[in-house]
Amino acid sequence: MNQVILDTLHSRLIARSSLFMLAARKWCPATILVASLACTRGLEWIQDAPNAVAVTTSGSWASMIYLARTDSGMIAIDLGWMGAAAALQRGTRRLDAKPSDVRFAFITHAHRDHIGGWPNVRAARFVLGLPELPYFMGTAQYQGLVPSSAERVSVTERPKSSDIAFIGISQDTSFVLGSDTLWAFVVPGHTPGSTVYLFRGILFGGDAVNYRPFTGFQGARPEMSDDPAQSRASITALWQRVDTLRVKFICSAHAKCARNSDELRRALAK
Repeated sequence: MNQVILDTLHSRLIARSSLFMLAARKWCPATILVASLACTRGLEWIQDAPNAVAVTTSGSWASMIYLARTDSGMIAIDLGWMGAAAALQRGTRRLDAKPSDVRFAFITHAHRDHIGGWPNVRAARFVLGLPELPYFMGTAQYQGLVPSSAERVSVTERPKSSDIAFIGISQDTSFVLGSDTLWAFVVPGHTPGSTVYLFRGILFGGDAVNYRPFTGFQGARPEMSDDPAQSRASITALWQRVDTLRVKFICSAHAKCARNSDELRRALAK
């Protein structure tokens, strides 16, 4: 696994491996099961103010933003959807901070409902899968039925290559944040550069982890994904690379969390 030490005190990035460093909103709402999909599940398990908070943005999907203080500065995992600016204000206020204090933004994937707050933290370094970068910047288009259709209805506001500093990862990588370590694992399929993050016992699964009201936790939704079969294969292979004893909770990018178990991990391969 690659290792990166993130140090904002001197505004430096020290890489112990070969990484690519680049200087680089509205989802069409679904109308089916909107109310149930908008609910959160188990979110109280990952709240730890004033050290870390999880907040949700508006819209039918309850997209989550996770914020945490570290020795290397504040981090965010995903940036929500509609109302992201207000959610970031609300979340950072609970940490006695403000959105501009976010130093690193870890993105599971760049579908519009997980990047809404990027203009509000544009001074941060953005970390995401290397294959995801052209999608984040709008120079490539997703193939999934819903994401591609949504872009034809309304184009997402995305950063230009000159707007934001990026770190693109092409393999599993650990990021040292002072006394914390965040592990990034590449899991292509839902999108070409989908990445999950393990931080303080929480596995942030993006949309490779999905909760359905009547069937519970499963893998990526086919209508939302570029390659759902690859996504399930990636999640199955993930458990060979993750120390599952480090994982207390598994959360989707839509604020659905569950306690880690063998049964849950099997369900996510379905």
